[in-house]
Amino acid sequence: MKTTRPRQFWDDYASRFKNRSLAEAYEFRPPYPEETYRILLSLLGESHGKILDVGCGTGKIARTLVKHVGSVDAVDFSQEMIQVGKSLSNGNHPKLRWIIGPVEDVQLYPPYRMVTAGASIHWMDWNVVFLKFGEVLTIDGYLVIIDGDRPVGAPWHDAELSLIRKYSTNKHYREIDLVQELTDRGHIHLIGDKRTAPVNFSQPLTAYVQSFHSRASLSKENMGEENVSAFDAELSQILSDFVDIDGLLSFQLETRVTWGRPLR
Repeated sequence: MKTTRPRQFWDDYASRFKNRSLAEAYEFRPPYPEETYRILLSLLGESHGKILDVGCGTGKIARTLVKHVGSVDAVDFSQEMIQVGKSLSNGNHPKLRWIIGPVEDVQLYPPYRMVTAGASIHWMDWNVVFLKFGEVLTIDGYLVIIDGDRPVGAPWHDAELSLIRKYSTNKHYREIDLVQELTDRGHIHLIGDKRTAPVNFSQPLTAYVQSFHSRASLSKENMGEENVSAFDAELSQILSDFVDIDGLLSFQLETRVTWGRPLR
């Protein structure tokens, strides 16, 4: 069994999420489809107890669920991310507790009926956090991994991907199936795996382009001003044929929701 994460997820890349510009760019990421949250609430059943959202970023998941559950603890090691999150909708909700620090080290307040994680689970120390998840979850609780806030089936995908590879500052990056990787490494016992139905979404071209700078590999601080300007211009050119008269880019969104039990 493999014991270390792929090199592309080492901590020198994760630290970039502490950059202010990256945190501010998060608001431009497309939302998860509403069905995502219906799946999460259905997994909770009628109890709707306490949730732990790890690597919460600006709280996209936590700020949506807090209106429907007992309470949410939202953990992120980036103070910048949490500061932005507090300024957004439900960011100061009385049932939402923000916790700053690596989930590997912070004090938690179990028991939790559910632990949720987005793509940020890439950056955690898997040998530590899955043991911790198992300790803080209730006996019938789930670990849920949510993935998918990018366009699906977009006609510009290949050209966009080539551009990302050209400008990415993470030269170790390779495409992986995160859930399969975690399963193969013996970190999670899968119980369910569901994709939401595709939904239509539109946003200004400028916002879509800026959303890429919320990625560690394309953070403005690490790319430098010249490369940021060049990337933005080239991506805007690629997308110019797909923008409507109002400057909006339209595409479909689909989220994968996977749940199971962490293996100790």
